[in-house]
Amino acid sequence: MNYLEPTNSDALLEGLNPQQREAVLYRGPALLIVAGAGSGKTRVLTHRIAHLLGNKEAWPSQILAITFTNKAANEMRERIRHLVGDPEGMWIRTFHSACLQILRREAERLGHNSNFTVYDTGDTRALIKRLIKAGGYDIDNLKPQTVAAVISKAKNELQTAEDFASNVDTKNPKSSAIAEIFTAYEHEKKRNNAFDFDDLIGETVFLLRAFPEVAANYQRKFRHILVDEYQDTNHAQYSLIRELTKPIPASQAQPDPKTGELLGPASLTVVGDSDQSIYAFRGADIRNISEFSKDFAGAHTILLEQNYRSTQNILSAANAVIAKNFDRPDKNLWTDAGAGEKIIQFTAVDERHEAGFIVDQIQEHHGEGIAYSQIAILYRTNALTPSIEAELKSQRVPYAVIGGLKFYERKEIKDALAYLTAISNGRNDEAVRRILNEPGRGIGEKTELKIAHLARANEISFREALGYSQDLGLGPKLTEAIAKFSKLLNDLEAMAQTAKISDVLIEALVRSGYRYNLEMSRDPQDEARVENLDALVGQVVEYQLRNQEATLADYLAEITLAAAADEIDDGSGQVSLMTLHTAKGLEYPVVFIAGLEQGTLPHMRSFEEVGGLAEERRLFYVGITRAMKQLYLTLALQRTLFGQMNSTMPSNFLLDIPTELVDQRGAERDKPMYQPRAVGSGNYDRPVREKKVWNNAITQVRNNEGLVLAVGDKVKHDDFGLGTVLATTGEGARQTAEIRFERVGTKRLMVRVAPIERL
Repeated sequence: MNYLEPTNSDALLEGLNPQQREAVLYRGPALLIVAGAGSGKTRVLTHRIAHLLGNKEAWPSQILAITFTNKAANEMRERIRHLVGDPEGMWIRTFHSACLQILRREAERLGHNSNFTVYDTGDTRALIKRLIKAGGYDIDNLKPQTVAAVISKAKNELQTAEDFASNVDTKNPKSSAIAEIFTAYEHEKKRNNAFDFDDLIGETVFLLRAFPEVAANYQRKFRHILVDEYQDTNHAQYSLIRELTKPIPASQAQPDPKTGELLGPASLTVVGDSDQSIYAFRGADIRNISEFSKDFAGAHTILLEQNYRSTQNILSAANAVIAKNFDRPDKNLWTDAGAGEKIIQFTAVDERHEAGFIVDQIQEHHGEGIAYSQIAILYRTNALTPSIEAELKSQRVPYAVIGGLKFYERKEIKDALAYLTAISNGRNDEAVRRILNEPGRGIGEKTELKIAHLARANEISFREALGYSQDLGLGPKLTEAIAKFSKLLNDLEAMAQTAKISDVLIEALVRSGYRYNLEMSRDPQDEARVENLDALVGQVVEYQLRNQEATLADYLAEITLAAAADEIDDGSGQVSLMTLHTAKGLEYPVVFIAGLEQGTLPHMRSFEEVGGLAEERRLFYVGITRAMKQLYLTLALQRTLFGQMNSTMPSNFLLDIPTELVDQRGAERDKPMYQPRAVGSGNYDRPVREKKVWNNAITQVRNNEGLVLAVGDKVKHDDFGLGTVLATTGEGARQTAEIRFERVGTKRLMVRVAPIERL
């Protein structure tokens, strides 16, 4: 172990503001650097490490720097190399990478050898799927991804299979089955000399707790531990840091080579911002950072409030929004870059109007010399993208969906369109085979090949061959499953001759059980998939309004053209589309945040979850602070969901922003409706006196004045049938209700105008 060559300490402090300088120089047992958005946290962290090395306060091998992504680790390594030279021997790693290194060295203590395999998500799901089949469980009710999500959550809470089984509700057959599969899964992994991704951290924590001599070895090795994005840590990650920073037992202690005194606990530095804690759904626990001073004795806190990214108007809006959250540091972002442009808030008539405004503004900025790559559109859920993507395609604006697929590339959308294709064109074998087991019907690959062989031998389509399943020599259960699928397609084809395309799509999703399976899933990603299907139905309804004589084949042809539309990149990159969660850590000169309506942002489920609304507010705060120069906030007075044009309410978060910071544009709820303009017209302020805002484009508006619903009420909807009220928000004429309908699942409706009656 060698120190790096000494470095001029003053040079490492040049350009730092007073708070950043304090964070670099502070020496103590525990330091919390509360780094506001755009405050230069990475610079502070790397300069702190460089200062330790340059002053010979630590060898590179005595430093453990932990990040959440490989990209962040590589960036940190490069910055340190630039400051003090190559930090050979230093651990700059992600949580998983650091734990993998430890497990490779210590695997035999846990019953593995050092050549163990690490299962990725695909490996995990494949093994679980095999165990579901081997155990005779109903694979339609126990999806591999659902079981994997439950097991992952348990492991992030440091629960073993035994712990999970002891706490399971034995009266719930599904939970009991998952507990049994969890136990079998752990047995199979060990037999195969494998860990899964969650094991890397959890098993390392168990290792350090079970073997004090191993823990002491790493406690002596790492004298300075630094953790980035500490607000995003879950219980397992928090526990790992606690184990590595515990006092070394006297029996394991060794003298410090420099002072001769016995080594004390490692110095801990964490960087984070509780105002940007937005990953609770992944297990992140905001208490890890908010209670840091309680957890680590002698902890010191430094606030980084000077922002180097955004204008003051943007920061003032962010400060005002987040100030409504309780139990947070008294932190206010500021900048010396000037006030900048006002925030533009645009109220649209509907999602098409909103999308048109966004894309026209993008074109205007692009015409002023701003590259497409400097513009981002952010949203709470992917279900908001179809109208925006359609408008971007229409105006030939190049774009990329970051951290996800474009709308028509998403699996659930491809599956839904495959149902329509199989109905429209029975000879499209690819479409029929795609949905043969979507949702699962127990029809395996061998059976599929038998059907395909029968089709080829008789020169008929795969779909026609389904009608001869009794000739394949299959068991009665399998024969019945194929016959039911064949009948479903035939019934839907007959329906399509006279019914609306949207009605056919809804019927396909409901009768097949596709939507129900997603609704019943415990995989959090499946909730977003349901929203995407709702958005697809909304797109179909819009298409029908524009093309009232169109057939199902016409619609599918247009969708194919839209999905394959050429995107011309003129050398200035692409507009970035992403969720607010994905946007964390990024910055753009021009940012649009779309869909600022109650139930969308904040999301409907946040009203029912403890701490949910506070997390949604933090998510909005993160979105605001991505903007450098110009911020747009957009909302629609009406939005189509699952074929129903729903009236919306503006997000309450908008009320938190001081009016002097905002330039209000577009339609207003209590004024005549504003006509959606033709593409490229740029006119968003022309009133149309013949129409009123509350006109419903799809169903006749009903005046339910005086009707107030309560949780548990039974209702009847003209289109959706019978339902039960799950939750309500708002009062009087502004009350909205979340209702679970027996036929189409859960819908959010505005009580005053929805075609419903209480039973």
